[in-house]
Amino acid sequence: MGESMEIKRLVLFILLIMLAGCGQTQSEEREKESEKGAVTVLSQENAYLSFSWIEKGYNGVFVPVNQKLGQTEREIKEVVGKPVSEGKYEGGFFLQYENVTYFINPKTKRNVAIALDINSKKLTEVDLKRTLGTPDQSEFNEMDGLWMYVYELDEYELMFEAPAEHAVLSHAWLREKIK
Repeated sequence: MGESMEIKRLVLFILLIMLAGCGQTQSEEREKESEKGAVTVLSQENAYLSFSWIEKGYNGVFVPVNQKLGQTEREIKEVVGKPVSEGKYEGGFFLQYENVTYFINPKTKRNVAIALDINSKKLTEVDLKRTLGTPDQSEFNEMDGLWMYVYELDEYELMFEAPAEHAVLSHAWLREKIK
């Protein structure tokens, strides 16, 4: 009878573990209701924004484009291809691709910032805080007329822009800190 009781306890324990794990998978889904009532299901496993943006940002890697700061113009063109346009911006050079812009320091000839148009992703300040934590800075940039959310990453900054506080984010940047 003692052995039978031990087997029952073991079976009960296994069943409890199985029940506790029900519905919990690596790709837990969350539903996000839009203002129009449509429901979009996003998988955390395939989520666009992830904490790796912060982790790899400390090493100068901009996760959504898988590119590292410090590359030369030639290196960028070899990997990304021919830009849609090129020009000058605030004393430096830029290479504009479909939704990504690389900014080149004219003295070092290396990229010091990457900007990405993320407006279509419909991310908000709430998404940032949920995924990346509270930004180190959250303020209105009067010069550019944009709300900025900044995460300090030692030598770099991961920055998000929006037309107003609490609005949908328009751009994400990884840039070297201005020294």
